[in-house]
Amino acid sequence: MIEVQHASFRRTAHRNGRFCGEVQVTTNDARTPVVLVYFTASQDNDYDMVDILANDADTEIDWYDNNLHQAFANRNEWFETDEMKTDWGERESFKEQVLAYGSVREDLARELVD
Repeated sequence: MIEVQHASFRRTAHRNGRFCGEVQVTTNDARTPVVLVYFTASQDNDYDMVDILANDADTEIDWYDNNLHQAFANRNEWFETDEMKTDWGERESFKEQVLAYGSVREDLARELVD
């Protein structure tokens, strides 16, 4: 199970035509300790987790924060079952851990206003 060790709001960004809040998250996953999680405001006054990206670039070669290349890989597979279906309980648990960490939920509320 992927657990959040630290999370902080970074900025607003547009992903796939959607206005999102970008949250940097440190996890307990040894392969991908740091990910960027993107949230949009949802109609039920909460947030939808729309993407989880990890920078898979080799830091020895690509030592700067360059999001213009293909080093960013999707980490939604963290929540796939052996049958290649989404484990919605695990995914929701991760989402809630991120939103509950520090002031993340409040930061998103402030930054994702219409």
